[in-house]
Amino acid sequence: MGRWMEALNEKGEVEYEMAPNFLIYCAKRFPKNDRNHFPILSNLDLNSDKWIDESQLFNPSQISKLKNEIEQVQKILNKEVFVPNLNIENVLKYWITNEYKLENINSDIRTLLAFFEKSIKLNLEIKVYL
Repeated sequence: MGRWMEALNEKGEVEYEMAPNFLIYCAKRFPKNDRNHFPILSNLDLNSDKWIDESQLFNPSQISKLKNEIEQVQKILNKEVFVPNLNIENVLKYWITNEYKLENINSDIRTLLAFFEKSIKLNLEIKVYL
C-alpha cells in the first residue's frame, strides 16, 4: 500500500484519506534529545517500536494530543513560543532547507491540522500506514 493515512468511521470505513509524508517527516526532524517534547509525534518515526503490522491507529483523544503537538511544532518553527531546554536554532537546521522553506512547512502543517480537526469533529479514528 505504501505510506497512507485514513480517517475511519466506527464501521472501519474510510471517510477521507491523505498521504502522511509530512507527519512522518515531522517525527524524524527533531534532534533525538529534543523528541521527548513530542511523545506521540515521536512514535511516528520510522524506527519506532509503536508500528504494529506497519500501521498505527489513533482514537480521537490521541488525535487531539497529536494535533496539539503539531500546533506546538508550528509555533516553535515560527518562533512564537519558548520551550525550556529546546534549542530552536538546532531544531530549525533539521527542518529548513533550500528546497523546503518555512512557508512550505506552514502549508503542510495547515493541511495536516485540517485533517485532524475534521477527524476529531466527526469522532473518527486515524490509521497511518508505512
